[in-house]
Amino acid sequence: MAKDITTEGLKKKLDAMDKFYLIDVRDTFRYEHNHLPEAIGLEWGPNFAEELPHVLPDKDSMIVVYGSNEACQMAVDTIEYLEKSGYTNMYLYRDGFAGWMEAGHGLEFGRAS
Repeated sequence: MAKDITTEGLKKKLDAMDKFYLIDVRDTFRYEHNHLPEAIGLEWGPNFAEELPHVLPDKDSMIVVYGSNEACQMAVDTIEYLEKSGYTNMYLYRDGFAGWMEAGHGLEFGRAS
């Protein structure tokens, strides 16, 4: 069962440069426009299952999933899919992109390196 992570908790992990995967499940257009620092775009959609093992090869790694905002069902669906696929260390950032922006934290623009 995934745990929740707050905006402050996520910011601390990013500032500390902790090792984890931050997954943005919004559509590719939104991700490439801007996203949270260090986030990997993994759009929830038809290619998700095919891309998953390449993006998240270690099922025991810490994974934080976010979408647009608290109401984003894609983030919840992604967490459920990951759980069914055997991933064990997941966190849901419920506030999502909107919560990060409201807190005044920085964003990255363009495709991640």
